Amino acid sequence: MRNLLFTLTGFLVGAGMIAAVAFAVPRQTTTTASPLRMGAGMGSNIAVAAASPATAMLTIQHVQKGCHVWSNGKTTAAMMRLHLKVGQKLSIRDLDVDAHQMLQFTGPARIRIGGPMMMNGGMTLAFSTKGVYRLGTKTVEMPGAMSVKTIGPDNNLRLVVTVA
Repeated sequence: MRNLLFTLTGFLVGAGMIAAVAFAVPRQTTTTASPLRMGAGMGSNIAVAAASPATAMLTIQHVQKGCHVWSNGKTTAAMMRLHLKVGQKLSIRDLDVDAHQMLQFTGPARIRIGGPMMMNGGMTLAFSTKGVYRLGTKTVEMPGAMSVKTIGPDNNLRLVVTVA
C-alpha cells in the first residue's frame, strides 16, 4: 500500500511539473514552407514588388540532376534574375550538401562577399548602387564533406541582379 502511495504521489507531482512548464514556456509559432514547384527551365525572372520587404530571399538547394539550383520558394533554376530597388538586400541560404563561395563577375560597385557558405549557412548582400550585377557561385571542396551521387554535370549557379 505504501508503494502505491509513493507511485501515485510521484505521478501527480510529475504531471504537475509538466503542466507548469507548459504554461511557463512561451509558445513559439513556426511556419513551414510550401512544397517547391520544380520547373521553369534553366532561367527564371523574379520581380520584387515595391511593397516587398527590404530583403529578398534565395536558397541554394541540392537536387539529383545537376547537383544544386537556386530557389525562391516558387521556382528552381540554375540561373536566376532578380530586380531589386536601391538599398534592398539579398539573403542567400545554402541548403546544399556542398559549400559555395559567392563570386561577383561584374557590377557597378564592389559587393562585400564573405567566405564560403557551409550547409545551413548563409549571407546577406547589400545593393546600394544602381546597375546590373552578375554573380555566381563556386563549389568549395571541404575535407570530410558528404559525398552524394548526382546525375549529369554539376550546374554552374549564376545570378543576375538588376538594381533600379
